[in-house]
Amino acid sequence: MPTASHLRNLKQALDSWRRALEEFESALLELEETPDKNEEAPKRSPTGQNLRLLSLPEVCLRLGEERTVVYQRLRSGEIPSLKLGHALKIRQADLQEYMKGQHDHRSPSQKTAP
Repeated sequence: MPTASHLRNLKQALDSWRRALEEFESALLELEETPDKNEEAPKRSPTGQNLRLLSLPEVCLRLGEERTVVYQRLRSGEIPSLKLGHALKIRQADLQEYMKGQHDHRSPSQKTAP
């Protein structure tokens, strides 16, 4: 059975992790909301990854799909997503990869249709 001291230490550790996650979430949201000085150049991590996060409405607009359809694809994992607080976010790079896969998997008749 855990002692009161052990429980207190666990609570402090959990509080510390919660604060760290909240700070991380704030930093991500701030990064997303900061206007780019050069719209043509997406934000990149030190490893060269595109850091742009998209909201559900932005994804719907880019895919030309209704919210319920996009949400179903997000829930199924067909489109990878992140949950930041209560908001779903989609990495721009993941959406581009998904869209590329969708384009590659269309039948020849769909590719040539007007």
